[in-house]
Amino acid sequence: MAVSIYDSKCAVVFLVINHIQDLPVLAINSVLQNSNSPIFIGTVREQDQEGLPVDSRITFIDLSSEAFELGLPVGTGIYESFEKDVFFSLVQLKWVLFRKVSAASSCDFLIYNDIDVFWLRPVLPDLLEAFEKSAATQLMIQHFTWVPGLPQLCMGFVAFRIGNYFDELIKDASDLHTQMLKSNPRSGDDDVITALYRRKHFPAEIQLLPQTTFPVGNLLNLFSKRDQFPGLQPFSPYIFHANFVVGLKKKLLITSIAYRQHNLDLRAVPFIKRLLMLLKLPTFRLYFNLRKIVKPK
Repeated sequence: MAVSIYDSKCAVVFLVINHIQDLPVLAINSVLQNSNSPIFIGTVREQDQEGLPVDSRITFIDLSSEAFELGLPVGTGIYESFEKDVFFSLVQLKWVLFRKVSAASSCDFLIYNDIDVFWLRPVLPDLLEAFEKSAATQLMIQHFTWVPGLPQLCMGFVAFRIGNYFDELIKDASDLHTQMLKSNPRSGDDDVITALYRRKHFPAEIQLLPQTTFPVGNLLNLFSKRDQFPGLQPFSPYIFHANFVVGLKKKLLITSIAYRQHNLDLRAVPFIKRLLMLLKLPTFRLYFNLRKIVKPK
């Protein structure tokens, strides 16, 4: 692993609410394996820490009192997927978590990483060097824009420079999220950051990360090893984000495909173990066979 001189300057942050099979372990381990950065994990129940990686670099942040103040339903212990309204209320805790980590950490940068975002190789050397080269840049974020002039930002992977701009942005985002949920209970953090970005008229302080190397889930085909034309090789992604599918099993399925294409090991994951007998099939056959097994409930 190439260790960046900036690793110690950057905190990596996760939010883990309720018990979630396999995904948090994969995501956290991918960061542990590809950086030397401190990791902060926000939780609302001690039980949700069970089974997560144990490492001296990991610090847990208790968000239970803030969840209670927001009236969030966090006592079930069951994974809440994107298809349920409660998911959108729970992600309000991201803004709280960012403030608490920035206060607790001496780091200059903060990366928020969803539990369905996996680092495929070291991210920090190039990412933080970009911050160093552009003093104006305060935030770098994934996006899934497809129409020019209508940016669609994604909070699955976002890097902040900690400072006054960060403080003001997080406050604005938190306030706006509260307002948006009153009129639409399915207002998520992606909607909030996109609205702020558009209202500020695409400010130079916010830089959109390249979709080729920081792709979202609907760009899974970037991970194919099969060349359509000799010599035309796509850039190797830094991360894989298993969004654009709903449900835990589907997320694990497309993650297994991405990991397989990068020759990364998933044999330690129980769900993936059950799929190994199928991995000799071509990727498209694997996908269509498993569609019959992993049906949405």
